[in-house]
Amino acid sequence: MSDTSFPRTEHVVLLGEKIAARLQERNLPLEVAERGINHHKCQYRFAFRRNSEQNWVEVAIHFQVAERLAVSQSDAALNRILDPFLNRHFP
Repeated sequence: MSDTSFPRTEHVVLLGEKIAARLQERNLPLEVAERGINHHKCQYRFAFRRNSEQNWVEVAIHFQVAERLAVSQSDAALNRILDPFLNRHFP
C-alpha cells in the first residue's frame, strides 16, 4: 500500500482536527462526527449538527484535499469546502 492510498487513518484525524479548529475560528458550537468513507468516490464523510434534536448534515471531503493538507499544512482547500457548507447549513 502506498503512502497516497485511500483511506488513511491519519487523514481522518487531521481532517477532524482542522474541522474543529475552523469551527472554533468561526465560533460555531457544532457537534461533528466522522461518518465513514465513500470508497467509490474516495471521500471521507463528516456530519454536523447544532444539538441532539437536529438531524445531521453531511459533507464529503475528497482524499486529495486531505493529502494536500497533510503535505502542505495549508487548510485553504479544506476551508473552500467547509465555509460555503457551513454558511448554507448553519447561518
